Amino acid sequence: MKKDGQYKLDIVPGVILALFSAFYMGNVPGIQAFKGLGSTPINNRFVPWLWGGSLMLLSLWLIVRGVLKYRRFTAANARPARTSLWRALLEKREVIASFVALTLYVIFMESAGFILATVAYTFVQILILTPVERWGRNLLPAAVTAIITGFLLFYVFRRTLGVLLPAGAFGEFML
Repeated sequence: MKKDGQYKLDIVPGVILALFSAFYMGNVPGIQAFKGLGSTPINNRFVPWLWGGSLMLLSLWLIVRGVLKYRRFTAANARPARTSLWRALLEKREVIASFVALTLYVIFMESAGFILATVAYTFVQILILTPVERWGRNLLPAAVTAIITGFLLFYVFRRTLGVLLPAGAFGEFML
């Protein structure tokens, strides 16, 4: 990575995350408030507002940091090196693959069920973050980790916390 383009590493993700955060927080008012056992200022909208607001603050911080880096860069009378979009995407392939995997996880969770979707997502995410030359040695540990993670998270959310999760193929066994 060239030092002259470092400001782009803050501005571009900051803008993308700010747009995502705005979209996310725009959908929070659509969440039906659950009163529970009584009136409380904290309801089921609180955590989405907290996450969305935190993400917005962090993305704005990234944008400001990138702009400050850009000002220092241009104050030194430097010119950014030109790079192709394809090269930039290849440099960030793990990030892009992670977002694609997460999107597919969300899409298929309802039909496949929480356990299968979580096992598949965890396995794929481990492979994405593992260097390609080490995949052969890491397939079995990745599979074991993914299976344990899927079932453990299901147990924690469903049995311990009482959260309803999509059943998918295991619907008959999830009473």
